[in-house]
Amino acid sequence: MIQHAIDLSHYHFQKRRGELALYGTWYADKARPCLVVVPANRIGHERCRPLVVTIDDAWQWNPDDPDAMPETNAAMVQQFLDLNGMDFSNMRASMRVVSLIHDHLGDLLSIPPKQALVRVVADVLKVEHDTGKETRAEIIDRV
Repeated sequence: MIQHAIDLSHYHFQKRRGELALYGTWYADKARPCLVVVPANRIGHERCRPLVVTIDDAWQWNPDDPDAMPETNAAMVQQFLDLNGMDFSNMRASMRVVSLIHDHLGDLLSIPPKQALVRVVADVLKVEHDTGKETRAEIIDRV
């Protein structure tokens, strides 16, 4: 069974800006918060190649951090645009991606820990004989 590092069907937030979609979600087995940028018209397409910014690497994208790595980020953005068939030679396209990430770095820091997936395994119905009051509950199993 193929295990994916990113599952875009489970996310904390989603934003769209033009031809780009941004997800605040969790990355890999450790479920670390991350931002995922994908072309909005290619979500779910097998050739869609995301640009992932993990919470551990967010400092590299912070324009106010003197240790930020804009050259590395520019190369990543160019590769992202190229792999997704977008105009990587257009500086405005690159700036749109960088701007989208910069605008949501604060949102990345606010992503809560990923909740464990749960499965309902039973329903419980409790009826009080004196009052007839019914209480329902679910019994869950953490997957």
